[in-house]
Amino acid sequence: MTLVGAAVTPLSGQSWTAAISAFETLTGRPLPVRRCYDGAPPSSVGASQLRYDVGVRRSVYSVKPTMSTPLSTLQALASDIVAKGAQCDVIIYHEPVDNMSGDAFISLYRRSAPPFRAVGVKVGICFTNYSCNLPYSDPQSALRNYWPDQGLVDFIAIDEYPIGEITSTGDATPMDVRTRRVCQFADAHGIPLGLAEYGVDASWDVIKSERWMRSVTDWGRARANLGHPLRWASYFHSDVGGDYRLTRPEHLDAYGDTAQLLK
Repeated sequence: MTLVGAAVTPLSGQSWTAAISAFETLTGRPLPVRRCYDGAPPSSVGASQLRYDVGVRRSVYSVKPTMSTPLSTLQALASDIVAKGAQCDVIIYHEPVDNMSGDAFISLYRRSAPPFRAVGVKVGICFTNYSCNLPYSDPQSALRNYWPDQGLVDFIAIDEYPIGEITSTGDATPMDVRTRRVCQFADAHGIPLGLAEYGVDASWDVIKSERWMRSVTDWGRARANLGHPLRWASYFHSDVGGDYRLTRPEHLDAYGDTAQLLK
């Protein structure tokens, strides 16, 4: 079973609770998992994005600690996650290739993950799929130079968008082809793979972008048939970095099919 949900961002003047409710109304289904983000880690669930999900849904939760973040802060947050019964998977500094060197990320992850894992909270990494496909000789190869080592990572996640691929003469590469390397890596390490973000821009060719979204569904089903279901899949329903909101009925229908067929 794969939980299919979304990241949502409020419209101007809208609360987080209202934004989540509006997405559920739009899609006609409950939101079973939400991708959410904090910058510097808070020390409690009540001060975090997790507060909107506790007791309702799973969170795929990103935080961005630094090497100077007090370990006591991470320990307090981890303990409160358990105490509050929050169902969440924690990502330490998502898309690190764009923000630091491999050595810096590995040091940060090795310092930040243990407080969560010590109390049973699952912790993992999230790379752009692009960085996973870089040659191993490239210093920005995520799988070669940003991997914190076996035994420290509970899951791998990717963010993927077919930016620049959908044109008047071409389709985007389908999801099974574009994720082959990270799938092989995750399976070889015996670690679950999740889709932390995916999306299409409302300005792209609607037929071709819908086709790509449906390739995500096909890929998820193929993974499940191989005995490796996606841990979760989260659509990026946001206008951050583009217009990825599900405003087109074709995109909305494709999202609904993904949620229905992967459950």
